[in-house]
Amino acid sequence: IREPQEGHTESRTIEGTPIVFGVRSVNLTPWSDTREVYEVLEPGCITQELISRSDVILNLNHSNMVPDVLGRCRNGKGTLSLELRENKIECRCDLPHTNNANDALELMRRGDITGMSFAFEDDWQDSENGVSYERTNDVEDGKEVWLRHVKKITGLYDVSIVTHPAYEQTTVGMREASDAIDKAIEAQLKRECGDKNDKRD
Repeated sequence: IREPQEGHTESRTIEGTPIVFGVRSVNLTPWSDTREVYEVLEPGCITQELISRSDVILNLNHSNMVPDVLGRCRNGKGTLSLELRENKIECRCDLPHTNNANDALELMRRGDITGMSFAFEDDWQDSENGVSYERTNDVEDGKEVWLRHVKKITGLYDVSIVTHPAYEQTTVGMREASDAIDKAIEAQLKRECGDKNDKRD
């Protein structure tokens, strides 16, 4: 929350970093018994052209209910501003005088809410230019560690003030998303190894 302007008792302007590039997310597959998968947004996965043609909502916990909408950036303009930097995207918004915005401001002032997240779409079927999976040599709690590299984002829908950000530098994934990631990795392993059981030296 920015400092209040001269003559004002408090500020309603917030600034945040909902998107960071080149760092690991939290584990996206907490329900898996065999692997942990961490997402990395590669630099360049979001372009200024994408921001300029997108309709992006600032909301609470990814909710599109009217009371949870705090700002909007449509085609690069609006009450929400998005700035693409080398390793992150920064946002700024003057919050409206609504009950939910007032509650959010109070929780941020108290330090109860400090994280942000964002909703996006990637071309997960394009392993060369869209999304690829990398099996590392690391093992955590007896599980293989994989990285999900997002190289191109095709849709940007919201930036959100959240209680549990996927990137600690900035929503814990849903079970359906976790299952989809596991299926994508299994399909990749099958392509790499044929129908044989995956064996590792």
